[in-house]
Amino acid sequence: MTLCVVWRDGTNIKFASDSRLSFRSVGTSDCGVKIARIPFNIYGPTEPNGEKPLLFCGDLGMAFAGSAIGALIVKEALVEVLYSMQCIPTFHDYGMDGIADFVFRAYGVISKDLCATILEQGLTRIVFAGYCATQQKLRAFRIETDSQNQRQKCEVLIGERDMEIFGSGGEAARSRMPSGANESEIISVVQAVIDDPVVPSVGGNLQYGSFAGSKFRPMGVAKIGDSGVHYWRASLDLNGPDFDQADLLPNFPLLDFTGAHYL
Repeated sequence: MTLCVVWRDGTNIKFASDSRLSFRSVGTSDCGVKIARIPFNIYGPTEPNGEKPLLFCGDLGMAFAGSAIGALIVKEALVEVLYSMQCIPTFHDYGMDGIADFVFRAYGVISKDLCATILEQGLTRIVFAGYCATQQKLRAFRIETDSQNQRQKCEVLIGERDMEIFGSGGEAARSRMPSGANESEIISVVQAVIDDPVVPSVGGNLQYGSFAGSKFRPMGVAKIGDSGVHYWRASLDLNGPDFDQADLLPNFPLLDFTGAHYL
């Protein structure tokens, strides 16, 4: 299931995906949140007064493809443990190499158990990025499990225009992707695959995310529908009838598709 595209745009790293989840013979659902923000905090050794000095904080941007179960479990586990990590700066790497190693270890424990239980249904590929405190730039890594239940990690998006395309819709996206595609063209390709009935495992609403410094900002899309403008975050219409009588109003950033900016 899925289509994810992660690319380096100069100094920034950006993400786009669909929202479809596939459940084999059961069917599909378009409620998948495949581009996620995971905040992290790294603290130094506890001081005599009991305080823990904050060394660095930021967000990881993550995109998931493969097993919906595996992606969900990995994401939920990382949300808890990455929120509060600790190290000794003189001896430990608290840049992206250290964070990537930590993520890979957590992923390894979870995917090993899942794949032993549900075989290929536990296979998951994750591409994640974040600001590196030691190299002072955004860096990205890919982790995945193959059909032999072997796990790998490698750094990706090293070149200024590098791109990772993955998921069941990857071949359809690569065949449409112009050489040296810009952001608008990349988003248009993802939307075209979403709309293509020949690729039924890709669908739902487009998702997007990019960095502002060390902070990652996921975005939904604003589209015109039969009953007006809809603010979609996966299957949630934040401007729809389920939310218009709520005391609190969603304030989620959106790509504006109402003027066909990306179509």
